Amino acid sequence: MRREETKGRPAEIRHQELARRLWEARLRRHPIRRLTIEWPDMTVDDAYAIQDQLIEFYRVAGDRPIGFKLGFTSTEMRRAMGVQDPNYGILLASMIQPSPAQARKEWIHPRVEPEIAVRVGRELSGSSLNRAQVAAAIAAVAPALEIVDSRYEHFRFTFLDNTADNSSAAGFVLGDWQDASGVDWECLGVTLSDGTQEYTGFSAAVMGSPVAAVSWLVGELARRGRFLPAGSVILTGGMTAPMTLSPGNRIEGNFGSLGVLVIHG
Repeated sequence: MRREETKGRPAEIRHQELARRLWEARLRRHPIRRLTIEWPDMTVDDAYAIQDQLIEFYRVAGDRPIGFKLGFTSTEMRRAMGVQDPNYGILLASMIQPSPAQARKEWIHPRVEPEIAVRVGRELSGSSLNRAQVAAAIAAVAPALEIVDSRYEHFRFTFLDNTADNSSAAGFVLGDWQDASGVDWECLGVTLSDGTQEYTGFSAAVMGSPVAAVSWLVGELARRGRFLPAGSVILTGGMTAPMTLSPGNRIEGNFGSLGVLVIHG
């Protein structure tokens, strides 16, 4: 779809057409050019509207949302991408895999990020909640390996392209849930390795703590007239740089007391 072909179209139609391109890129395992090349004046609201339309394709295919994933939660990542804020994407039920997991054939150029997953026990809404209120609502914590897989060529995108593409959400390996009471949210650690390289990270890299990340999400949803439903699963953001998941390799995330997760390429 060329830029001139979309000029003058109602925004809703443009959003749906661009979402369809992302959906078909995933189904065909054929990456596409960045959407902002054709729509350079895209706004953040446009990007989330495209994401909403993309999620509708999942729903029609029989999938269902189960929570949210956060992107650009570290200062270093935002600086590298030239953006000021995190973003969010939607987690679908079909994305979950137990450990040890296997790469899926629909992924194009997957990368793995170790994350702290949380599950909220009650609905959270509004922009005035403090950190203590958010922490009290987190019922469970688990280790996770998120698989990010951009539908864009060469894994290159802007903040808006990434937001429209559901924040590169593709899948996640989820460990066992544990009671979240008494968790030291700033000091959770992980070692990510593939046999040749090893990264070490801590939860403090995620906006200071996973609780802060969930607080940001609740506030961002509130600005869009939405809320965080009870039972939602949230991947709070990458704790280290991502590792490329290649055919034949094995990536392990050792989260200490939270457990060990493995995915094979």
